Amino acid sequence: MIKYTFNVNEEIARWVTEVYIKNQQKLGWWVAFTNPIAGPWKKITALNGEGVPVEIYRFEREGERPDLILVNDMYKLVIIVEAKDYYQKLIAPDQMKKSVRVIEGISSILVNSSNEHWAVRVGYKILPAFLWFTEDTNSILNEDKIVKEAFEKCSKLDPNELINIIISKDASGNLHNNFVYRGKSNKDLLLEN
Repeated sequence: MIKYTFNVNEEIARWVTEVYIKNQQKLGWWVAFTNPIAGPWKKITALNGEGVPVEIYRFEREGERPDLILVNDMYKLVIIVEAKDYYQKLIAPDQMKKSVRVIEGISSILVNSSNEHWAVRVGYKILPAFLWFTEDTNSILNEDKIVKEAFEKCSKLDPNELINIIISKDASGNLHNNFVYRGKSNKDLLLEN
């Protein structure tokens, strides 16, 4: 097996979560939107009655957009994710204000969508989320707390509903998700509305 040496950036951290979602389909999550660093303007999709993704919203070429939107039809949940390489970048005042503005703006778009394929999801609970990489797995809950405090200063949303997705690397160099919700870390995204 080839062993790679690499630095984890926002793009890799986001991909870790996307790969997890696609490989854990039994949990019911799917990706409605992803914002790769390169590429044309993007669209939010919803699964139609046959499980095929169909466009429900298209972002303007230069408009603000989140990094990831996850949906779970079983739990009736939507997670809107803003990502950065490290938590320090997220908590910078200007960045946190921008992230909160994006989360609130996308929440409004989804809640007010008249698209027939999104209609059943209009009443879903929307959770704000942040995603980043940590070098130290022992600091996961502390970093979660710091991000939650910064979020609370900039948002009117309930900070107890914030989910943080913290990517860590094990001794073998494998990357893992740590989903932190209400002060508890879990390797699986198990949330119920």
